Amino acid sequence: MDADLFWGIAFTVAVVGACGVWFFCCGRADKNRQLRAFAKRTFLYAGPGFLLGLVYVTSDLGPAPMGLIAFTACCGCLLYAAGWAVITADDRSLVLVNLTGRAILLTSPELGPFYTLPAPQEEPATELPPVLPRTHYIVSPELGHLCTTAGRTDVFTVDVITATDYGDAGLLVRHLVPAVASALLAEGS
Repeated sequence: MDADLFWGIAFTVAVVGACGVWFFCCGRADKNRQLRAFAKRTFLYAGPGFLLGLVYVTSDLGPAPMGLIAFTACCGCLLYAAGWAVITADDRSLVLVNLTGRAILLTSPELGPFYTLPAPQEEPATELPPVLPRTHYIVSPELGHLCTTAGRTDVFTVDVITATDYGDAGLLVRHLVPAVASALLAEGS
């Protein structure tokens, strides 16, 4: 096998692997609502690497080594991806997670006439959801009571008085009630 072909394949796999690891870490940062900070760190490290590689590749110092070309291409790909990550990052937005076991159609002037919120599982959640920044959970009344005793303020339940049940199609919800308020109403009645 030709040595240039072997090194070309090896460097291509290395660049694709580095980008794959970056996208995996980017997904974790997005889940933790820290995507913008992760993308800025990428700019901090990949930016100078790309500029130095570009300066050497375009200089008259002779033919650039294949590894340096691969390094420059990898840094360029990471800069491009980080640029899009900064543009699309919405770390301050609220996320609603439906743990009721049924699809919910929310009606709200801020969200439009209908906002569909699917449930990630078919049965209602029975355990306390994790506390994540800027994340609110919609749970069953039983789990809402448990969350209230745990002092959780990021948990909501469905206001069953104003909700319309459409069977398998889901539940049309007009209001969400904080679990603390629904527990106080249950104790008062």
